[in-house]
Amino acid sequence: MGTVTTSESIADAITLSHLGYSYPGDQNPVLNIPAWRVERNEHVFLQGESGSGKSTLLSLLAGLSIPTQGSLKILGDDIAKQSARQRDRFRATNLGVVFQQFNLIPYLSALDNILLAARFGSATTAGARQRATTLLERMNLQSTLHHRPASQMSIGQQQRVAIVRALINNPSLLLVDEPTSALDHANRDAFLALLFDVLSDQECAMVFVSHDPTLGASFDTQVKISELNHVGATV
Repeated sequence: MGTVTTSESIADAITLSHLGYSYPGDQNPVLNIPAWRVERNEHVFLQGESGSGKSTLLSLLAGLSIPTQGSLKILGDDIAKQSARQRDRFRATNLGVVFQQFNLIPYLSALDNILLAARFGSATTAGARQRATTLLERMNLQSTLHHRPASQMSIGQQQRVAIVRALINNPSLLLVDEPTSALDHANRDAFLALLFDVLSDQECAMVFVSHDPTLGASFDTQVKISELNHVGATV
C-alpha cells in the first residue's frame, strides 16, 4: 500500500464509518457496519446469503437509499449529505450499477439502451456510440446483435448489455448485484473472464455481490457480509 494522503483526487472508492440502516417505520436495523473501505481500482467480492443485507448495502453505495446513521463516502464525497437530484447526477457520472434483473428497456435495442445511459454522462454522442460498439464487441456481442431489442436477447446477452451500459460513462466504481444467478457454470466463468478483461484497462473499483462463494477466487479481496454487518452482535 502506498503513502496515505487526504487528497480527494485519490480518495478511497468507498469509506464507511458507523454506518447504520433501518427501513422506514422500523426501528430494527438491518445494517450496522462499524467500518469498511475499498481502495481505488480494488475488485471486491462481497458474499452472503439471501436476506443478509447485501442488496441493501449495494443500494446505499449507489445512493438509491441513504443511511439512517453514520458516514458513507463514495470517491471522497459524502453522498448521504446530497439531495436526491445530486445523488442521481453523481451516480450517472461516477458509478456504474448492474442490477440483478438488468432493468433494460425491452423495446429498445442493445445499443439504444446503452446510449440512453450515456446521455446522462459527459461523452459526446459520437464518442458514446463508438465506445458502446467497442465494449459490446469486447463482451462478445457481435454487430448483428447491437440493434436487436433487449426483449429478443438471451439472458446472457442481456447481462452483457447491462455491463456495457454500466461502463459507458467510464465510472470510477462499478456495483454489480448477483449477475450470474441465471447462468450455468460454463457461461458464468466465461462471463467473469470477459468482465475482468474489460476492466483490465480501466481505472475502476468494483464491488461484486453474490451468494455463491465459489466465485470469490477471481477477486482481489473477498468479504463476507457477516464480517461487516454487526446487526445482532454483542459488543
